[in-house]
Amino acid sequence: AFDEYGINFLDTAEIYPVPTNAETQGKTDKAIKLFLQSRKGNREEVIVATKVAGPGNTWLPRRGGEGTTSDLTREQIIDSANASLERLGGGLY
Repeated sequence: AFDEYGINFLDTAEIYPVPTNAETQGKTDKAIKLFLQSRKGNREEVIVATKVAGPGNTWLPRRGGEGTTSDLTREQIIDSANASLERLGGGLY
């Protein structure tokens, strides 16, 4: 149905699927990667957007761990976006 209906936009986030926990965090990225690898269409025809979780999610990777505070630094944003890109397969299918 994705290609049949002209859908070309997929949305993900480092905290998907919801509700999120440390064991499931990032699994939506991995599912999108498998979907994109399996479809017959051109990868360049699909837009994939990701989002970084806001401050306070200290249990996420690269956020300092439980009991710390997270102001969501520039470095954490870049690191989280790069981690999502890696889970998505680096854009190379």
